[in-house]
Amino acid sequence: MADFGDILMEFDAKSQKEKNFEKLKQDVKSLKRKRDAMLERETSIRNDLNSGNIQSAATYRLPLAVRPPQNLSHRQVLPSDAELQRLRNIAKAKQKLQVHALCHGVTSLRGDDNETKFVFDPYVGGKPFGPFVLRMKFVRTQAVLRGHTLPHAVPTRSLYREYFEDADDHSEQLEPFIRSVAKHLRAFLSRKHQCDQLRESFAEDIQDFQAANQCTAISFSICLKDEDNKEQITISIAMIYDIDGERPKPESLKVSFDPPNTTEDDIESLKEQCLVFYNKRLAEAVIEAF
Repeated sequence: MADFGDILMEFDAKSQKEKNFEKLKQDVKSLKRKRDAMLERETSIRNDLNSGNIQSAATYRLPLAVRPPQNLSHRQVLPSDAELQRLRNIAKAKQKLQVHALCHGVTSLRGDDNETKFVFDPYVGGKPFGPFVLRMKFVRTQAVLRGHTLPHAVPTRSLYREYFEDADDHSEQLEPFIRSVAKHLRAFLSRKHQCDQLRESFAEDIQDFQAANQCTAISFSICLKDEDNKEQITISIAMIYDIDGERPKPESLKVSFDPPNTTEDDIESLKEQCLVFYNKRLAEAVIEAF
């Protein structure tokens, strides 16, 4: 027969175990409520940061039900006015970066091995191109070019030497360098897009189309028919672009005619019509000129 003292000890141990279990369940419920409150507060702070509308510190306090006891070891540390101002500045800087990314198609992010990646996503003719990545690493005050996936038409390394080779402070040269790379990239993509669009839109009318030197030397011929006397005139057009240009260089447009016995008035009129190539995309210029 079991000893009465053993029975009492066993009963006490069981009661204590049940009490501990109940306390553990209450602690778990309390932690869950605190976690939900902290997630809600974090979401509120993040949304306010993204919108640039930072509220006072009291707005982000946890509910009283989930706050720890007010003692020295568990006292909640609220951000100071200086820290709140810093958060406001970060939010404003983030908004400016977002606007810059939307306008210029350039963003930056931290990569492996402390590299900084500049990602180019230009839109040309309403179509997205990219992404193209340029990798740089900043060692003390020097910006080191680590590699890129930009097209060969973009003289990336030449531009790097131009902006950084003789510069004492590389940080001052970074922004103009990135802007120049973005301009060269967009110019090449624009010229190529214009050439493709022209050939697709006027496949039956365009002849002898050439786009040499990364689409900086473009030439083609187009046939025009005179409905009155049934004669056909072939107009040959050639133009030169700067490597960072989307439109032809001033005074680079050359126009010739076949047959050469076209009247002077017709020649002058057609040459004047062709001036639209300096201001319009190739397909639009052909439509407007002829």
